[in-house]
Amino acid sequence: MSNYEVKMDEQGKIVRGFQVKLGKVSRLIFPIVCHTPDELSDFTLRIQVKSDADSLLSQFCVQTPPPPPKSAVKPSGQRRFLKKKEVGKIILSPLAVTTKYPKFQDRPVTCLKYGKVLKTVMRQSKNPYLLEYKKGDVVALLSEEKIKLKGQLWTKEWYVGYYQGKLGLVHTKNVLIVGPIKPAFFTGPELTSSVLLEQILRPCKFLTYIYASVRTLLMENISSWRAFADALGYGSMQLAHFCRADVGSESERVASVLEKLKEDCNSVENKEKKSFQKELMAALLKIDCQGLVARLIQDFVLLTTAVEVAQRWRELADKLAKVSKQQMDSYEAPHRDRSGMLDSEAMWKPAYDFMLTWSAQMGDSYRDVVHELHVGLDKMKNPITRRWKHLTGTLILVNSLDILRATAFTPADQGDLAI
Repeated sequence: MSNYEVKMDEQGKIVRGFQVKLGKVSRLIFPIVCHTPDELSDFTLRIQVKSDADSLLSQFCVQTPPPPPKSAVKPSGQRRFLKKKEVGKIILSPLAVTTKYPKFQDRPVTCLKYGKVLKTVMRQSKNPYLLEYKKGDVVALLSEEKIKLKGQLWTKEWYVGYYQGKLGLVHTKNVLIVGPIKPAFFTGPELTSSVLLEQILRPCKFLTYIYASVRTLLMENISSWRAFADALGYGSMQLAHFCRADVGSESERVASVLEKLKEDCNSVENKEKKSFQKELMAALLKIDCQGLVARLIQDFVLLTTAVEVAQRWRELADKLAKVSKQQMDSYEAPHRDRSGMLDSEAMWKPAYDFMLTWSAQMGDSYRDVVHELHVGLDKMKNPITRRWKHLTGTLILVNSLDILRATAFTPADQGDLAI
């Protein structure tokens, strides 16, 4: 890289420690000067990260990307720019939206395993996500994958099962798996993709969310307001029902449809009270945006847990990551007032900051994040999961997304996943 030089600014490029702990992205710009512009070539840039004491913490290399291929076809004719009054009159072709959203199909769930119940279980303290069953009956299992969770007293292994029209967890020791063939004496409603969708979304209405974050994610990841509106049940409505006709970008139209959903769910005039979270998740799953749903569910779970644990967040942090007292203080520091006090009602903020950092260290597996969070909460003294049981329902949700997608969409559709 002798032909190139990194030009240093008068101000040093510094990343603060608390920014790293909060998982924030730091964008530092370093101008690179070429001494001989006529001799441009590829190069490799080595970046070193040092501490205040000038000790080397880490280093990595970045290579210049390959140049884009030159197009052999040159545009012919003079470019024409639209006048301001013409912008609102543009009618987009159906081919203008490149992302194809597949159609949700209501089909029977076929990739099930069946098991014979070995023990009758009737629970004294009712839990909507733990199944009750009778000895000798047959339960359908979504998979043989086991989930480790705390029961009434001890940590046990569970299957996600379907019994008498209800989806929930069944203790593995209470079921003898007999195979994939459906027994003739299996009773209860058939499990279809629509039934499965309705069942797994039960906990969504109990999750807390930040509307601005949801709006931003949808604007960035949904490329067709029409497909989004159809999935929400607004198929008969034109664009004018959601926003002005001169709204230019597709993302703003998506935001307008989302705003319409929020108004409908919060309206006191509607006889049927709808849940914004549940309706949104159902619509996204119907257009095969499973990745976006997983991201939203994880964000909702982390925020809801932060609100629920509040002042007990330090105990949870110790169970999840063995965080030191000094690290805990650093999470609370940005939220203290000038006198150094932290209001009890604002305690969810450092809890949320910690869980964002912790979840980022867990990697990309949203299943692992929800499961490990549940395990950490179970380890707390007087765990909140005893009264707040909807995290268990959320765990069932994230473990059922794959089988829902495999049932509701054809193999040809799965290649057109939007996110």
